[in-house]
Amino acid sequence: MEKEYYYLKNGMKQGPFTLDALKKEPINPDTQVYHSEALDFAPARTFPELQSFFAEDRGTTVDESSYNRREPNYNTSAGTPSPQTAFEAAGNGASSSTYNPNMQRPPMPENYLVWAILVTICCCLPLGIVSIINATKVSSAYAVGDYVGAEKASKDAKKWAIWGAVSGGVFVLLYLLFVVVVAAAGFMDA
Repeated sequence: MEKEYYYLKNGMKQGPFTLDALKKEPINPDTQVYHSEALDFAPARTFPELQSFFAEDRGTTVDESSYNRREPNYNTSAGTPSPQTAFEAAGNGASSSTYNPNMQRPPMPENYLVWAILVTICCCLPLGIVSIINATKVSSAYAVGDYVGAEKASKDAKKWAIWGAVSGGVFVLLYLLFVVVVAAAGFMDA
């Protein structure tokens, strides 16, 4: 199976692309690229299969020292402003579509995994499972740069954990009320 590649454009994940399709995209050596065997996004120049593409474009061999790593100067954004992403809200500029390693990433939102597990075990299995699924989406969305998706998954995990705890508590109260009524009826008959 051929690798699927993704890249970041204005803080948003683009893809999946095959290697040939990725080479046709407007990427440069500093564009953040990811594929299924990589741990995280990394500059395109660090992928051996893409280095030859950049060497062909320049007509020379790829030499990592020839790239300005601190502040890439590629400005491929259009004249229309895009909506502000969480990445930009954390103080990172939107004028360049390339990754700047000096930029700050927003903090990872809480995943509420512990609460989701407790709700699943103690209170309400179906709602707890939904909460666990959303809790696990937080870190994976954050890792690929989908900060808005990570925030949404965090809020959903919290919402389902609360709903599960409340519904489990209501169920326990109704069960205890039922036991008291049945016990009272038993004493009345005796």
